[in-house]
Amino acid sequence: MNVVLQPQGNLDVKVAAMLQQKVARLAWEKHKRWFIDLSEVNSADHSGLMSLVAAHRLALKTGRRLSLCNMKMSLVYLFEITELDRVLDILPHNEEAPDLGEKIIF
Repeated sequence: MNVVLQPQGNLDVKVAAMLQQKVARLAWEKHKRWFIDLSEVNSADHSGLMSLVAAHRLALKTGRRLSLCNMKMSLVYLFEITELDRVLDILPHNEEAPDLGEKIIF
Protein backbone atom coordinates (compact mmCIF):
# COMPACT_ATOMS: atom_id res chain seq x y z
CA MET A 1 0.00 0.00 0.00
CA ASN A 2 1.20 3.52 -0.83
CA VAL A 3 1.02 6.79 1.02
CA VAL A 4 1.59 10.28 -0.38
CA LEU A 5 2.78 13.11 1.87
CA GLN A 6 2.23 16.58 0.45
CA PRO A 7 3.85 19.47 2.32
CA GLN A 8 2.69 23.00 1.48
CA GLY A 9 4.59 26.28 1.12
CA ASN A 10 8.24 26.46 2.11
CA LEU A 11 10.06 23.41 3.41
CA ASP A 12 11.52 25.29 6.38
CA VAL A 13 12.08 24.44 10.05
CA LYS A 14 8.36 24.36 10.86
CA VAL A 15 7.28 22.23 7.89
CA ALA A 16 10.38 20.01 8.21
CA ALA A 17 9.38 19.21 11.82
CA MET A 18 5.87 18.29 10.70
CA LEU A 19 7.30 16.12 7.92
CA GLN A 20 9.55 14.28 10.38
CA GLN A 21 6.60 13.64 12.72
CA LYS A 22 4.46 12.25 9.91
CA VAL A 23 7.27 10.06 8.56
CA ALA A 24 8.00 8.71 12.04
CA ARG A 25 4.36 7.60 12.32
CA LEU A 26 4.58 5.90 8.92
CA ALA A 27 7.32 3.62 10.22
CA TRP A 28 4.66 1.95 12.39
CA GLU A 29 2.01 1.66 9.67
CA LYS A 30 1.52 -0.82 6.85
CA HIS A 31 2.52 1.49 3.98
CA LYS A 32 5.40 -0.02 2.01
CA ARG A 33 5.91 2.79 -0.51
CA TRP A 34 6.17 6.41 0.57
CA PHE A 35 5.93 9.35 -1.81
CA ILE A 36 6.60 12.97 -0.94
CA ASP A 37 4.78 15.16 -3.44
CA LEU A 38 6.64 18.47 -3.60
CA SER A 39 4.32 20.16 -6.12
CA GLU A 40 3.14 22.70 -3.51
CA VAL A 41 6.62 23.42 -2.09
CA ASN A 42 8.17 26.70 -3.27
CA SER A 43 11.55 26.49 -1.56
CA ALA A 44 13.56 24.45 0.91
CA ASP A 45 16.18 25.42 3.46
CA HIS A 46 18.82 23.30 5.17
CA SER A 47 16.38 21.86 7.72
CA GLY A 48 13.95 20.94 4.96
CA LEU A 49 16.61 19.13 2.95
CA MET A 50 17.85 17.30 6.03
CA SER A 51 14.30 16.20 6.89
CA LEU A 52 14.07 14.58 3.45
CA VAL A 53 17.39 12.80 3.98
CA ALA A 54 16.22 11.62 7.42
CA ALA A 55 12.95 10.36 5.90
CA HIS A 56 14.95 8.49 3.25
CA ARG A 57 17.14 6.87 5.91
CA LEU A 58 14.12 5.84 8.00
CA ALA A 59 12.46 4.34 4.94
CA LEU A 60 15.56 2.27 4.20
CA LYS A 61 15.93 1.23 7.84
CA THR A 62 12.33 -0.02 7.98
CA GLY A 63 12.33 -1.76 4.59
CA ARG A 64 10.25 0.88 2.82
CA ARG A 65 10.89 2.88 -0.32
CA LEU A 66 10.68 6.68 -0.40
CA SER A 67 10.37 8.67 -3.63
CA LEU A 68 10.13 12.41 -4.19
CA CYS A 69 7.88 13.60 -7.00
CA ASN A 70 6.39 16.65 -8.71
CA MET A 71 9.30 18.94 -7.92
CA LYS A 72 9.41 22.48 -9.30
CA MET A 73 12.51 23.28 -11.36
CA SER A 74 13.92 25.52 -8.63
CA LEU A 75 13.92 22.53 -6.27
CA VAL A 76 15.38 20.26 -8.96
CA TYR A 77 18.31 22.70 -9.29
CA LEU A 78 18.74 22.80 -5.50
CA PHE A 79 18.91 19.01 -5.34
CA GLU A 80 21.42 18.94 -8.19
CA ILE A 81 23.64 21.61 -6.61
CA THR A 82 23.64 19.82 -3.25
CA GLU A 83 24.03 16.44 -5.01
CA LEU A 84 21.04 15.09 -3.11
CA ASP A 85 19.70 13.93 -6.47
CA ARG A 86 22.35 11.19 -6.21
CA VAL A 87 21.15 10.10 -2.77
CA LEU A 88 17.37 10.39 -2.93
CA ASP A 89 14.96 8.65 -5.29
CA ILE A 90 13.46 11.44 -7.40
CA LEU A 91 10.80 10.56 -9.95
CA PRO A 92 11.15 12.24 -13.35
CA HIS A 93 9.31 15.57 -13.62
CA ASN A 94 6.50 14.14 -15.76
CA GLU A 95 5.94 11.09 -13.51
CA GLU A 96 3.47 11.62 -10.68
CA ALA A 97 2.86 9.58 -7.56
CA PRO A 98 0.14 7.02 -8.08
CA ASP A 99 -3.29 7.82 -6.69
CA LEU A 100 -3.26 4.59 -4.74
CA GLY A 101 -3.46 4.77 -0.99
CA GLU A 102 -3.68 7.55 1.52
CA LYS A 103 -2.79 11.21 0.86
CA ILE A 104 -1.63 13.38 3.77
CA ILE A 105 -1.56 17.14 3.14
CA PHE A 106 0.07 19.47 5.65
